Amino acid sequence: MLQMVKRLLSIAICVAAMSGCNQLDLAGLVMPTGEGVEKRFEQSQSMKADMKAGVVDVQSDYMFYVCADPHIHTTYNNLGIFNNALRNDSDAAFGVILGDCTDTRSNLQTYMGAIKYNAVQHRYNYDIFHILGNHDLFFNGWVDFKEIIGPSVYWFEVAFPEGKDLYISLDTATGTLGSKQTQWLKSFLINNRHAYRHCIVLTHTNFFYTDRTQSSSGNMPIEESIALIDFLGKQKVSLVLQGHDHYREDLTYDNVRYTVIGAISDEIEAPEYLKVYVSSDKVDLDWQLIAEDTELQ
Repeated sequence: MLQMVKRLLSIAICVAAMSGCNQLDLAGLVMPTGEGVEKRFEQSQSMKADMKAGVVDVQSDYMFYVCADPHIHTTYNNLGIFNNALRNDSDAAFGVILGDCTDTRSNLQTYMGAIKYNAVQHRYNYDIFHILGNHDLFFNGWVDFKEIIGPSVYWFEVAFPEGKDLYISLDTATGTLGSKQTQWLKSFLINNRHAYRHCIVLTHTNFFYTDRTQSSSGNMPIEESIALIDFLGKQKVSLVLQGHDHYREDLTYDNVRYTVIGAISDEIEAPEYLKVYVSSDKVDLDWQLIAEDTELQ
C-alpha cells in the first residue's frame, strides 16, 4: 500500500513538473481551491448590485423541477433525461440544479451542453437556476463558474397575479456561509420577507448533516447550522432544498421543511429528481426515480 502511494505521488510530481503549476492544481485533487466564501460573496454581489437574478412569471399555482449532484465527467444520461422532462413539461415553470454540477473544472462546458435548450427536441425554453457545490470549486473551478454561469449568491422572484414568491440561492460550497453572506441574508429577509407568500431557500450543503468526513468541502459547523435554522424558522421560510449527501431526506423543524435530494449522477445507484408543487397554502413534493435501464433519447 505504501509503495502504491509513493508511486502515485511520484507520478503526480512528474506530471506537475511537465505541466507547470499554473496548469495543474494538485490541491484541487482533494479539496476546493481558489477564492473563499467571503471573496465569492463579494464577487457575486458585484455582478448584480441588488443580487436579483430575475423574475419568473406564472399564472397561478405552479411547479418546478429540481435535481442535485450531476457530477458530470464524461457522460450525462440522467441529467439529459431531467432536462428533456423539464423542457417538454407544459406544467413546469423553471428548473433548479443544487450544485456539484461537474466533477472537475474542465467538464463545465459538457454540463452546459447537457442542459441547453434544443428547438428540435424541446417545447419550452425554461430558465434553469444553478447552485454552487463543493465539486464545482475543485481545480479553481470558480473561475469558470462565475464567468459561464454567474454568481453563487442571488435571489429571484416567481410572480403571479395575486402576489409573488421569493427564492434565495446560498453559497455553502465550502461548508459555511461566512460572515458577509450571513449578514446579507439576515438583513435581506428581515427587510423583505413580508412582501412574499412563500420563501424557498436553495443550497448545496445539508444544514442538518454533522459528519465532517469531507473536510473543508464538507458540512456546516453545528453551531452555524443551529443559528441558521433558528433564523429561518423565525422568518417563516417554507422550504429549504439541499443536495451534497447523495441520499434522500425530508424533515420539518420549526415549521420549515428541509429536503435533501439524492444525486442524479450517472454513477449513482438510484438517481432521482423532484417536482415541487407550490400553491397558496402549501408546498408539495413529488419524487421522480430514473429507472436503471432508461436511456437518453
